[in-house]
Amino acid sequence: MLRNTLVLAAAVCVCARVASAQNVHYGVNTHALTPQMADKMVELGAGVARVDFNWDQIEGACKGCFDWSATDAIRDQARRTHLALFPSLGYAPKWANGGQASSYPPLNVQDWYDFVFAVASRYKNDIFYWGLWNEPNLDGFFKGTDLRTFRSMVISARAAILAANPRGLVLGPEVSWHATKDGWFAAAMNDFGDLFDIVTVHWYQDGPDPIDVFMDQFVRPYSRNKPVWLTEIGMKPCYSLFGEAGQALFYQKVLTGYQLHRDWWTNTTFYNLYDTPTPNDCGAAIVRPDYSNSLAFRLLQAFIRLFP
Repeated sequence: MLRNTLVLAAAVCVCARVASAQNVHYGVNTHALTPQMADKMVELGAGVARVDFNWDQIEGACKGCFDWSATDAIRDQARRTHLALFPSLGYAPKWANGGQASSYPPLNVQDWYDFVFAVASRYKNDIFYWGLWNEPNLDGFFKGTDLRTFRSMVISARAAILAANPRGLVLGPEVSWHATKDGWFAAAMNDFGDLFDIVTVHWYQDGPDPIDVFMDQFVRPYSRNKPVWLTEIGMKPCYSLFGEAGQALFYQKVLTGYQLHRDWWTNTTFYNLYDTPTPNDCGAAIVRPDYSNSLAFRLLQAFIRLFP
């Protein structure tokens, strides 16, 4: 199987023509979007870059004190390379949540509305996919994981996005796979799932396996017949005895499951494109520290060209 995987990737990389347009059915988490990263996305053929638009960084100093330098740079690279951006909005500044860590929600939901409206207004000609918070079912990302609090924030953010840009789409609830196990996902979707235009979930190798069964049995029944995006999925090569080859095999497994369910599972966004080298951490990236392509990169590139 491994040999067949690598032969497929190599053959298609050599023979296939470079895609003429980016493909919004495939994405990669990039966090930021430097020129090198944007060029790698074009080379890969994946058309959606999931990036961080953190509230505590954009409006961190005080209410109305905006720093658009990082997000403008991301926007500029997306324009240059014709990538679709999918920002994840979240993480409250201290002035908005009583001086707590950024995982604590704001004390006044109006402050959240004002921030989302400002962001969606500034980028209304460039960005149409908006994610709300990140893994709000986990206390480490959304303190308390309270459904009523999150519901209020989704209602507010959706109103702000559509007021700023009627063409905007709200993606959520951006949960980790654990939310399908403990009932958080089902409760959220049953209560306010109608507020999401696209349903989004995350899955990693420690979740229910295989991936297509997880998506079919634990996600789709609660999706309200809306398109579903898998917006985080990946594996560190050091988690496999086979290293990069094991990571590539993991990608192949995910892509095979995706291909069988694309009538409703309409985007897979892998985690992630590039990691800054960190001691004692092999990272989950598909681009090596020197920006050369891993086996997983080449396999994903080949798959996108075969099954756009």
